[in-house]
Amino acid sequence: MGIAHPDKIWSLSEMLELEARAFLGAITRLRTLSVHTGRIERRDQLLGSEDKALVAQHLDWLIPEISKTSARSALICAERLRASFNPGTTDITYAHLAMQINDIESRFADHLDDIKFFVLNPSEVMLMQPVDALLSVPERAAVGFSLAFPNASFEIEEAAKCCALNRYTASVFHSMRALESGIRAMCAFLGIPDATKPAEKNWAIILRTLSEKIDERWPKNTRLPNTMGSKMESLYATLDAVKNPWRNATMHVETTYAPHEALHILRCVSMFLLDLASYCDEQGRGPTESPAMTSIDESPSSEASTHGG
Repeated sequence: MGIAHPDKIWSLSEMLELEARAFLGAITRLRTLSVHTGRIERRDQLLGSEDKALVAQHLDWLIPEISKTSARSALICAERLRASFNPGTTDITYAHLAMQINDIESRFADHLDDIKFFVLNPSEVMLMQPVDALLSVPERAAVGFSLAFPNASFEIEEAAKCCALNRYTASVFHSMRALESGIRAMCAFLGIPDATKPAEKNWAIILRTLSEKIDERWPKNTRLPNTMGSKMESLYATLDAVKNPWRNATMHVETTYAPHEALHILRCVSMFLLDLASYCDEQGRGPTESPAMTSIDESPSSEASTHGG
């Protein structure tokens, strides 16, 4: 990962996920080297072969761990010290080694002054997973969803990360964008115009448009269980359930949302998208038309291949 520019706005997907073990390991290696050199009484003597091998080994462990923390200045210093142990280089004294180790420690400490640590509890860490893992439950895997719904997948991941970082209203914003992708896909699948246009971005209009199309293609009085019509009716009911916690007549983020509301909206949107993925991809294409859908773990209904005609 590159060094951040101070004037750049980062997305959550660009945040550095620092491995706690690597961070602790870097500190431990530095302290071990510092203690080892501090025990030497004659600092002006050259390092012996055994000590050179020991220090080189610790540096070989230390350098990857410093690299993971993006402490670039400390990393350069550590790599320079490691290079001084290569064959053909001039031997160094214990005093020089101690000075170099102190320099690495100092630069590492300076790096910590420039960054912030955000600690996540185990339940929050679960929200940082890729979308296929986020949407999977023991009784239903979601492997391949990210290929069939790439745009919605990105928004679901961002919404989950926002919840993990306590940015709940931002999470609802990303859930809204994911839901828009799903509604557009459902509209395309049913053969109706996009119901998420700005002028029509109203829950009543969206739900009425979908309901009328479903009733037109599969009249209620002829709709049998386990047919495409009944499945679309169930999918419509899932979408209708998303409206209740939204608290707005329009599909906009016009208010602030509490943690439980953001999580509930995220779950409802995810459930709708996962159900929709059984019938079409993000372009509204059925399984016979969409190569991406063959990767979804749950096999779509064969009726979906004909768009329920």
